[in-house]
Amino acid sequence: MISNKALAEQFEQFAKILELKNELSFKISAYQRAAEAIRSQGESLEEIYKRGGIKELQKIEGIGESISQKIEEYIKTGKIKELERLKNKIPKAELEFMEIPGVGPKTAKKLFEKLKAKNINELKEKLKKQGLKFFKEKTQANILRGIEIKSHLSGRMLLADAKPYVDSIIAYLNKSNLMERVTAVGSFRRFKETVGDIDLVATSSVPARAIKYFVKYPEFTKIITSGETKSTVIHSSGIQVDLEILPENEFGSLLQHFTGSKEHNIALRTYAQEHGFSISEHGIKEKSGKLILCPKEEDVYKTLKMDYIEPELREDRGEIEAALKHQLPKLVELKDVQGDLHMHSNWSDGSNSIEEMAQKAKELKYKYIAISDHTVSLAVAGGLDAKGFLKREKELKRVNQKFTSLKILNSCEVNIKPDGTLDLPEESLRRFDIVTASVHSSFNQSKEMMTKRLIRAIENPNVDIIGHPSGRIINRREGYQVDWPEIFKACVANKVALEINAFPDRLDLVDSLVQEAKKFGVKFVICTDAHNVSQMDNMIYGISVARRGWAEAKDVLSTRSFPELQTWFKKR
Repeated sequence: MISNKALAEQFEQFAKILELKNELSFKISAYQRAAEAIRSQGESLEEIYKRGGIKELQKIEGIGESISQKIEEYIKTGKIKELERLKNKIPKAELEFMEIPGVGPKTAKKLFEKLKAKNINELKEKLKKQGLKFFKEKTQANILRGIEIKSHLSGRMLLADAKPYVDSIIAYLNKSNLMERVTAVGSFRRFKETVGDIDLVATSSVPARAIKYFVKYPEFTKIITSGETKSTVIHSSGIQVDLEILPENEFGSLLQHFTGSKEHNIALRTYAQEHGFSISEHGIKEKSGKLILCPKEEDVYKTLKMDYIEPELREDRGEIEAALKHQLPKLVELKDVQGDLHMHSNWSDGSNSIEEMAQKAKELKYKYIAISDHTVSLAVAGGLDAKGFLKREKELKRVNQKFTSLKILNSCEVNIKPDGTLDLPEESLRRFDIVTASVHSSFNQSKEMMTKRLIRAIENPNVDIIGHPSGRIINRREGYQVDWPEIFKACVANKVALEINAFPDRLDLVDSLVQEAKKFGVKFVICTDAHNVSQMDNMIYGISVARRGWAEAKDVLSTRSFPELQTWFKKR
C-alpha cells in the first residue's frame, strides 16, 4: 500500500524543482496545493483510486486532471516519469540539500554552486570551513542545525503514521490466541511525536509457537532473528519490529522496562539502588537476593513506595519526585474534550462543508466546534476577506439551526503579519465568536522580532487563541526562536489561550513547552486543525502532547461546557 505521505513527497519535490528552475509561480503553487491536499486526506489515495479511478481522485479539492493522472502513474509504477526527468536535470546534491529542514530550493542551489559539496556530510564540513564566505553567520548556523535535525530524525516516522502498523500487527497477533497479552512499548507507548522501531512485548504459555506465528505476518519482508522468545523483523514500510515474550508473572517489569524512556529508567534505577533494590525487566531484587515479581506494571512503582507514573510522563522531568510525594497530575483524557475550536471547511482549504464537519462533531459527541477558515493573505489556502466571511456567516446560521445540540462558532484563523498586526480589519474581527491568530510566513525573524510580533498579536483585544504557537512542522521545519517566558506572561495577562495543535506533523505546542507554560498559569485549547472530517479523529494526538506536558482537564479550555467556555472568553 502506497502511503499518502510518500505521494505527497512526490509533489513537494515537483514544487521544489520547479522553483529551482524559476518556473511560473502558479505551477509551483499547484503542486504545493496538491501535496497539502494529499497529506490532509484521512483515507489512502490508493484506496480512493481503486474505488473510483481518476474521477474519484478529482473530487478532492486541489487535485485536477493532470495531478490525478500523475497519482495514477505513481500508484501503478512507483514512479512519475515527468518528475524523474526533471530530477535527472538537477544535480543530485541539490536534491539532497533540499531535504535539510529549513533549506529551500534557492538556498540548496547556492550551497551547491558556492561550496561544491557532493553530499550532506561533505556540505557540513565545508560549511564549517568556508560557509561564512558566502552566507551570513545566522544562515550558516540555521543550515548546520537543519543538518543535525535531519541526522537525528533519519529513519523515524510520525506517531500517526506508525499507529496503523502497530494496530494491524497487534490485531493479527490477537487473532492467534497464542498470546495472553500483547502491547506496544517504547516511544510509541509514551506517545512521542516520532517513532523509530516498533517494539512489542507479550506473554504466552507457548512462546515458540507464538514467535513462529508472528514472523508469518504478511507485511513482514525480512526476518532478522527468530528465537524461542524473541524475534526481529522488517516491515514492508521499512520499519523494524521487535517482539519479546516473557512469563505472565514478569510482564509488569517487562512492560515498565521497555516502555522507557532511558532517562526515566536510569533515574528509577538510581532511586531503587539508593533504597536497597535492583531493577531489571525480570523483577525487583532486594538486598537479600530475593526477586520480587511484578505481574502488573503498577507493582513496580508500588514496590518502590511511589504512585503509578503514566507512560507519557516518563521522561525524567520531575515525575519520580512527584510520584513519591503523591503529587502527580490527573492527566487530561480524550473523554474530557467537549469541542474542537480549530478546523477548516471548503470555504477556504478544507475538503468538507460546514454541515459535514458539524455532522462528524455530532458523532464525536461534541458540544461545540469553531469553523476557523483562513484569512485573506493566505491565498494559497483560499483565504477569505471580510466580504467572504460575511457570506459564510449565512451558511453558519443555516447549519446551526439544523444542529440544536451542537453550537457551531463563527471563527477564523487570522494571519499574524511580520509586524504583529492582523490581516483582517478590527471591525471584521469583532464579528467572530472566537479568533485564532497564527504565523504563516517570515519564520526566520530574529528571536526579539518574533517575540514582539507574537506579543502584539496577543495584546490585540480580538484575539482569543494563538494557533500552532511555535510554527514547527516535524521533520520539515524547526519552530521559530521566541522568548517563551515572555509569551507565557503575555498570554496570562491578556487571557489568551495557546493551542496544542493535534495535526500529526505539527503537535505544537511541544510537550516541554506545555509543561513550562502550565507553571505560568497559561490555559490551552486542544484542536485538530482538521481540513476534512477524518482528521477530526486526530484529537488523540493533541491529547497525548497535553499529557506529556503534565496538563490536566482544568488547564484545557476545550474540556469545559459551552457556557463555561463563553464565560472565559467574555472575561476579555
